[in-house]
Amino acid sequence: MNNNETAPHLIDAATNRDSLHNISSTTSAWDEVAAIISGLIGGGRYGLKIRIPHALVMTFLFGNKLPFRRKLQVIAKLAAEHSINLASFACLYKFLLASLKVLSRLIPQNDGSGDGGGASVHSGILRRLIKSVVSMVINGPFSSSLKRAINPSVSTPAGLPQQPYHAFLAGAVGGYIVWGRYSSVNYQLILYLASRILVGCIKLAREKGIRPFSWKKLEFANSYPYGAAVIWGTVMMLFEEYPEVLHPSLRRSMDEIYRFASFGNSSSSVSDVLADNRR
Repeated sequence: MNNNETAPHLIDAATNRDSLHNISSTTSAWDEVAAIISGLIGGGRYGLKIRIPHALVMTFLFGNKLPFRRKLQVIAKLAAEHSINLASFACLYKFLLASLKVLSRLIPQNDGSGDGGGASVHSGILRRLIKSVVSMVINGPFSSSLKRAINPSVSTPAGLPQQPYHAFLAGAVGGYIVWGRYSSVNYQLILYLASRILVGCIKLAREKGIRPFSWKKLEFANSYPYGAAVIWGTVMMLFEEYPEVLHPSLRRSMDEIYRFASFGNSSSSVSDVLADNRR
């Protein structure tokens, strides 16, 4: 009777263990490979979709002196560079995430407790030191405080980081390798991301209640006009006094708007200025 009563509980416990094992093993190597290939294709496709219209407009707008064939070559070059870089970064990022995920599971299993003999004390210390350094690189400097929140035995979905530090490390390595070479395309994306990161960090500080960003007077609707005033005042001062420090594309755009050949010429009239602008 007692055995019959406990049998269902044993079955339920075994079922729970099997379900946990299934959860931890749901992400296979092929899933990670599929995520890497998906990132490669998605990055390349998105790069073409974004860069072709932008390069088309900018080349025909500011490349008046270029022949038509050369314009098409410039558009194709910019679009290919943007597409290849995004595809390469997405592929490398996903590959590094998968690698860090595997390494973070392997490191805790080798605790080094099987060292035997007093003669190997120094080698054991060196081995533990190397393991600590590798663990810090792979799992982050605060991995010990995150052990309760992150279970390395439970796998995250394919293509996603095991922990936030993995996203930073994979992104930093990919950024250095792919985006570390200066070009007009890479530099434009770095500037774009820098502005978005700044705004995102301010929003995060507000959500976390960090002062002064959490003050009600600094909410977006209240602070936006002052931000616009500071930014436009600064860029106009730099343009008038130190134009050489501005990026050439920005300087060309501002020259197009605020500098005309007829200005400053006492013999020029309003009709002359309008005629220059129509050319």
